[in-house]
Amino acid sequence: MSPHKHNEGPLIDTISKPPDGPDFLSTRGRGHVSPRVTIEALPDDTLLDIFYFRLQGFEGDLNHWARNSCWIILVHVCQRWRYVVFASPVRLDLCLSCTDRTPVRETLNVWPSLPIRIWSRHLGDNILAALEHRDRVRGVSTSLQRRLLEHLITVMQESFPALECLSLGATYNNDEALPVLPSTFLCGSAPRLHRLILRRISLPTLPQLLSSSNDLVYLSLYDIPSTGYISPEAMATCICALTRLTNLRIIFSSGCVDAHTLRDRRAREPSPLTRAVLASLTEFKFSGHRKYCEYLVARIEAPVLGFAKILLIDLAFPNQPSFDVQNLARFISQSQIFMSFNRAEMKFGFVELKILPPTQANGFTLGMVCEDTIWQLACMAQICHHFSLLLSGMERLGIDGRLVRTRMPSEQDPKWLEVFRPFTSVQSLQISGLGSPLIVSALERLSRELATNVFPSLSDLYVVWKGDHLPVPESEQRDRDIGRFITARQCSNHPVVVHYLEDKEK
Repeated sequence: MSPHKHNEGPLIDTISKPPDGPDFLSTRGRGHVSPRVTIEALPDDTLLDIFYFRLQGFEGDLNHWARNSCWIILVHVCQRWRYVVFASPVRLDLCLSCTDRTPVRETLNVWPSLPIRIWSRHLGDNILAALEHRDRVRGVSTSLQRRLLEHLITVMQESFPALECLSLGATYNNDEALPVLPSTFLCGSAPRLHRLILRRISLPTLPQLLSSSNDLVYLSLYDIPSTGYISPEAMATCICALTRLTNLRIIFSSGCVDAHTLRDRRAREPSPLTRAVLASLTEFKFSGHRKYCEYLVARIEAPVLGFAKILLIDLAFPNQPSFDVQNLARFISQSQIFMSFNRAEMKFGFVELKILPPTQANGFTLGMVCEDTIWQLACMAQICHHFSLLLSGMERLGIDGRLVRTRMPSEQDPKWLEVFRPFTSVQSLQISGLGSPLIVSALERLSRELATNVFPSLSDLYVVWKGDHLPVPESEQRDRDIGRFITARQCSNHPVVVHYLEDKEK
């Protein structure tokens, strides 16, 4: 952190003139010459642009230390560079990074009054010294034991008007109750807050804090303890306060939510007046109980949502095999971006459905924790039913059964039809993995009986036949089923071309 000895001359020397030649540099392999140019010839504005784009490469919480080291190196090159850097602290986003090992008082006396970012896993004198400069603290990122975290919370019950990023985490300890942020934290207001990340911390007054955070773009709540349970209605109230924001990403984990608090509730479709329209929500992540997700998304709309990753847990499934995700389906289908996607991927072994754009890997992902393959089929059938509007526009579909390890459902199970039926526009289908013989067998049987109701637009079937380590009898049975499938499609006037792939990834 402390500055190095200043060097009055530039570290980048000029290019020496070739002996007995003009003051030009010859271009190798060509018949013309280029004028001699040195970095000293660049104007200040160009230098500033170069510095800006160099520092732009350090984005995210983990890289602001590299950004800090980079600009410190720049100001030690020469007096002119030092002037250019310090003349534009806002554009270059100059900050002083402080850790528990930083000699804070000495450092702050040496450098100009730049904003301060704090990162530490300990709460010592250096961190407390940095927190004394409340009007300069731009970011705080720390993960502490309860005793230290409670001390930090006490210190931060004052106003921090410059705070933009706050990341607080409680280290896991089964013997300790996890901390609760009081209503007096940050004086209940954080007007410049951009990012809020809480791990294993309860914040009962979250709606009050968010209502004052006009610049918030990133909200992340991980592993909220059961003592700090936030109801879906309260969470929806929090999100309603964010409707005016330009960009928002939400990561909410309700892994500690007590299932008993959701058992007797019913996910009622709210009236339009109780539903918040998040006109700028572009990214949404959720990991937790299915019912909680249903209650939450029933109260919000996100018309420009372009990325969503949902992992659902339902402790009642498969004892009560009803996997209702109609509110989630409505929430996702209201996005015109998702409605424009044309590619889907389906996995068994770990239940997962992806809806993707033609050439990108990010889109909508829905996962479900369920180990029994028979119940996986029932779960997938219900998911496909609820998302039928979105799935009807898919033109490419991949079914991956590589992770199937437990008992398999019968190819005569009627739920296969429920899984396949929504894909009315699929032209290209790829099947792979240990479960491929069963999937092909179910496809062959349904094509014989209901050819016009199963993939009516299908023209190409891709089967991964190497790398899946299938036993020989199962592989031979799959090939026979494929032959019968081709015949059935031809007889129904829906011919299909079969392609054998050696490796799905290739």
